[in-house]
Amino acid sequence: MLAAFFVVLGRFELLCGYLIGVVAHEIAHNRMAKLRGYAAGVITVMPYGGVVDCKEEYSDSDNILIALAAPFFNIAFSTFVVAAWWVIPEVYNYTQDICLASLALGLVNLLPFYPLDGSRVVVSFAKNKIRAVKIIRVMTIAAGAAMTILGIVLAVVTLNVTLPVFGIFLLFGGVVKGGGESYYHITKNTPLVKDYSGGLIEKTVYVSGNTSLVRLLSYVGKDTACFFIIVDEQGEEIDSISEKTLGKLCIANELSTPVIRALNAMRDDKSADD
Repeated sequence: MLAAFFVVLGRFELLCGYLIGVVAHEIAHNRMAKLRGYAAGVITVMPYGGVVDCKEEYSDSDNILIALAAPFFNIAFSTFVVAAWWVIPEVYNYTQDICLASLALGLVNLLPFYPLDGSRVVVSFAKNKIRAVKIIRVMTIAAGAAMTILGIVLAVVTLNVTLPVFGIFLLFGGVVKGGGESYYHITKNTPLVKDYSGGLIEKTVYVSGNTSLVRLLSYVGKDTACFFIIVDEQGEEIDSISEKTLGKLCIANELSTPVIRALNAMRDDKSADD
């Protein structure tokens, strides 16, 4: 309906700009998630971004990086386009709408309202996360209701539906989707989930103790069974882990953690429990 309204008002170029901006926004989220070892759940495209629906939790630092990647990309892209106008002024008429749309998506998604990215950053920094979620949800509903009412009044005069649509978007986020956006961890999916029907190929991989967990995951496949030999700077074996142990390490640590550090931490925790 919103797309049809844009077309009727003769703002098809702006509509295309928003669609491109939203797609780029989600690609940035997913790219950062993949770098951190996560994969996206179901994405629902909304007027001001995409809502990623999943139930798996992940670390606060990963949450912040994934959340900020998309709005920062939108803002950086708009900055690049504005810089291009100084070099090639002729492209201004062709890129103005996509520049404004991308900038709006980036700035709006930094607001601390559900389901915008800013809310995830605030919750990640909060010590009392339950209280933070409740406060943000109330703020989101209040802001959404105010924008919807004010937007409807202004739309009668200006025929601009951006504010009421954004208000409804926030109301939906505060009432229905508050706090439920996330990613699922890659260890719950391939490549650590095996397909035994076709048989597995056993593979031994030698890695340095400073190799990150996410790098080790890149060697694993659905049709292989990897065994990792950890070596020092001289190539001497100092430890070894199986894929099963790698999966446990990935769940217990950030995926950028060196494998030897994660392994030592797991053994220290086990010794403390004993």
